[in-house]
Amino acid sequence: MPFNKFERMDKFDPYEECPCGSRKKFKFCCFQSAKDDEKTSAEKFKGYSDKRIQHEANKKWEDTDFKICLGFTKNECRPLIKSAHALQNNRILNRISEQGHVFNISSNISKKGIDADFKKISKNKASTFFGFCDFHDNKLFKPIEQKEYKNEEIQNFLFGFRGFCLEYHRKIRKLNTLRNNFKASPGFMLSPIAVQLYRNSEFDIADSQTEYETFRKDYFNKDFNKLRTIHRRLKKEVEFAVSSSFAVKDDLHGNVINDIYSVNSEIVPNIHVNIFPRDGETVIILSYHNNYDSIYSKYFDELKELSDEDLEKHLNFLVINYTENIFFSPRLLKKLSDEQKRSLLVSFQSSMDAQKTYELNKDGQFFNFNLFS
Repeated sequence: MPFNKFERMDKFDPYEECPCGSRKKFKFCCFQSAKDDEKTSAEKFKGYSDKRIQHEANKKWEDTDFKICLGFTKNECRPLIKSAHALQNNRILNRISEQGHVFNISSNISKKGIDADFKKISKNKASTFFGFCDFHDNKLFKPIEQKEYKNEEIQNFLFGFRGFCLEYHRKIRKLNTLRNNFKASPGFMLSPIAVQLYRNSEFDIADSQTEYETFRKDYFNKDFNKLRTIHRRLKKEVEFAVSSSFAVKDDLHGNVINDIYSVNSEIVPNIHVNIFPRDGETVIILSYHNNYDSIYSKYFDELKELSDEDLEKHLNFLVINYTENIFFSPRLLKKLSDEQKRSLLVSFQSSMDAQKTYELNKDGQFFNFNLFS
């Protein structure tokens, strides 16, 4: 008898497609290899140095990079898929860079676990992904690349869409990384934790495919107003930039908006977040599709009523807790004390490690920094 949806969260059904990606049934592909390897999978890495563990992790991620054009008119695609910026290079990254560089947060993997640190990166490589051909990267985004931002509906739509595409591309890479891990160490296919990671990754991609088709339909119908948007301008220029899409778990009061681990959720939709500096001010664009009013309407009503100061506090938490596609000016990191930098890095980790949250709260360092100051 096939596993039900709850059983499938912890183990692979013998008659489903093998998680290695071969498209064969699990029972007739990697099942026996998984049983043979089950006891030795975790042992393989005990002899590795921390440097090798990090190298292996980086290589597996690099091996999953792929090229696709997420433009809506496939017949107009040009052969060259370019390394496109989710955050504009000249208008945004150039503004927060110093000597052509910015910083992001990277994960360092060792035997002790995962730690975060700041990593210096060229602004030309920051926030890039192989997600658009040269034609669509230029034509599709003209309203935001060649015009100043004026809170126009099509501009809000395109800012939301571009950040969404970056995250969609990454989600596919994360699933393929898990598949490569299974190929290298089949025993992990019998690990409930590994299976849960795989299932959540599958759900993420299915939800993203649904949202992509919604973006596509609205673009052709010119229904740009179907993205409910909160636009705010702050009278100061921040030293960081964000372009991302993610599902928000809790509202301002800690009430659950999305049960992101539930197998019963039909879809866990994203909100789209863009924050960037502009000529002495900061632009904030928050949006979601009105198909998901039942999920996000009350939350956005509350956000809309926040003062600038309270909105800053919430976004300070939101962007560190939910996205990796945030880049910092070297000038900002110079302003932060060592204590504030540690709080930022460990707060970033805390979204994946409850123990980190406990430690920060105990020390009074939970989100003890202000990116907007």
